Amino acid sequence: MMKKILFFFITAIALTSCSSESDTVVPPTTLQKVVFYSNTPNERQWNISDDLLRNITLADGTVVEEFIYDSHNRLVSDIKYTGGLVSETTTITYNADNTIQSINGLPYAYNSSTRTYTYSYGSSFTISCQVNSDFLVENFVRTGTDAGEYHMAYSSGDMTSFEKINSGSTEIIKNFHFDGLYGANPLYNAVLAVARVKSLTDPNFFIDGVASTSIAGGYDRGASDNHYYSYGYSSSTSNNPTHNDKDFSIGIEVLDNSMNTVGVYSFADYIYQF
Repeated sequence: MMKKILFFFITAIALTSCSSESDTVVPPTTLQKVVFYSNTPNERQWNISDDLLRNITLADGTVVEEFIYDSHNRLVSDIKYTGGLVSETTTITYNADNTIQSINGLPYAYNSSTRTYTYSYGSSFTISCQVNSDFLVENFVRTGTDAGEYHMAYSSGDMTSFEKINSGSTEIIKNFHFDGLYGANPLYNAVLAVARVKSLTDPNFFIDGVASTSIAGGYDRGASDNHYYSYGYSSSTSNNPTHNDKDFSIGIEVLDNSMNTVGVYSFADYIYQF
């Protein structure tokens, strides 16, 4: 869509090593961590092992959310923490076809012809959630307690639009643009099981496009915002043991309608060795 400007969020640092070749550390080739909004009050570190998102921590390492999986790599427990103490636990069970059967003991029905989950059993709220072929939320409507509405659009596995509606009016909209410049999203497989559950429990999880198969080139916020939020890529060139040459960062350059830069900030640091 536009020429991307390289960002400085990961800086290549040349270090002189006195180690012998036998001491060389071979870094992992799989993603270990993604740090969102680094060095800000909103910093969150998503920690990954065996290609699954295991927990989310603050900058100081304090765990704020933990994810537990079964032997089929399905999310069975989502545990949230406040001040180091468990504040909320969500437990999930599954049907034989891997569709969600219940959440916290409450039954969810799945209609395969419409790809829609529904919940309306003896509670103060109802949920209708239509999902795509990857079982990720497309249209979510909750009535009663904590009423809300979300709508997402997809193309070839990429989320092209995210919309949150509150009291009948659009509260947030992001239209993501994919130009193929940055390739596959290395976080996709690690978050897929979590995203399938969050489709029913917390669709706001999708706000930054983390469950797309590709990395977007940027996004706009609809007609009410004349800025474009362009993603810029920078890659590490260092091979020392604490800085893998596969590491890269995505920064956000805010452009006005004349394509002038009015702001730059960090978005996500993808770390393969730390």
